[in-house]
Amino acid sequence: MKRSKTYIWRLGLMVLISMTGLTGCSDDSEEGRGQRVTIEAQSCAVGYAEETGTRGSGATRSDPQSPTWAPGYYLYDGLNSQFAGRKDLMNKSIGVFFAQSGSDSPEEGTFFYSEYDSRWHMSNTEISSDDYFLYGFIPTEDADHATISSTDYSNGAVLTIHDLDAVTPSDVCVIIGAKDGTADNTVTGLQPGLFATHLNPTGTNASSNFIFLLFDHLYSALRFNFLVDSEYAKLRTIKLRQLELVAYSDDSGGAVKAKYNVTISLQKTTDGSSPITGVTFTPDLSSGNVAPVSLYDWENEPARYLTLSDTEPTSFMGSFVPGNLVYFKLRSTYDVFDRQGNLIRERCQAENTFDLRTKFGSYTSATRGHSYSYTITVQPTYIYVLSEPDLDNPTMVISN
Repeated sequence: MKRSKTYIWRLGLMVLISMTGLTGCSDDSEEGRGQRVTIEAQSCAVGYAEETGTRGSGATRSDPQSPTWAPGYYLYDGLNSQFAGRKDLMNKSIGVFFAQSGSDSPEEGTFFYSEYDSRWHMSNTEISSDDYFLYGFIPTEDADHATISSTDYSNGAVLTIHDLDAVTPSDVCVIIGAKDGTADNTVTGLQPGLFATHLNPTGTNASSNFIFLLFDHLYSALRFNFLVDSEYAKLRTIKLRQLELVAYSDDSGGAVKAKYNVTISLQKTTDGSSPITGVTFTPDLSSGNVAPVSLYDWENEPARYLTLSDTEPTSFMGSFVPGNLVYFKLRSTYDVFDRQGNLIRERCQAENTFDLRTKFGSYTSATRGHSYSYTITVQPTYIYVLSEPDLDNPTMVISN
């Protein structure tokens, strides 16, 4: 699946996804097969399992046996509204293969959001009315391309996504279930492991076709919750400019390859269990070493600054290839203001080191679909002294 063009898109928290194809001329084939159809869709993803930090007893993840339908793709698991509307988390599109058993060439589609009519549209292709099995992933633009293979798509497929970033601000997910419905808020039989959909000729059984998609996370996630020390907040305001995350293979700074190829084996299930039978991450040895990845950059935000609070955590998340990537550094760049709004110090920097083995168990590797959380508190080194260097250039301390 080739990288799609850049459009003006929005993908935020609990967003209703509507995807519309182009309607147009139809052929005279039986029951309208081959007619171009209109497609609208909704989607949701299972949440991350939150690791507890207790040695050897991480969270247990369970996929829903019969998921309660809730529209929207849950960017970063839908738990924190601070992710909604963040400009650096927009511009995510969905890549889909419309596959048919016995066909060697599934049709490819890319769905992108148009702010003009608040709907998701299909680019690159026009899909005909027919029966399909839907496989795919999000976000399309994070990969160079994707391929799919199967001799019988009704029983599953092998999806390979090429050149994904080892560390990314995106929530990389794969479709684990698809089903057509009769309206934009109803669906019958949607569950993990079923991928069959039927597209009606537009204007016959429905004014448009409705497709419901279930996603599952391919990566692990790091969640950073920033707070300002309450006593310090009485004197100073911290406004964030940038967050950068970098991964290392070990605590001595061993290099990690920047790109990975991911192969996902999917099989049909009928009991609501996950259809994912295996996920393999293979480093692209021809790629360079991973560079610092921006999780937040004020230059890309309409409000420019993001003010940190002493009462409500400001949350950020980055995703990374699960397995042996357990050592990270987070660089924070921020400005310090007094309570009257005067700029005191500009472009202060703090760097925090995270070794997942220390907090989550020495023998534990990062698990796909799990989130690893840290709270970082901004405070002076000596809160009771509040000497000028500490007051104007506070440290960021990992709190838990």
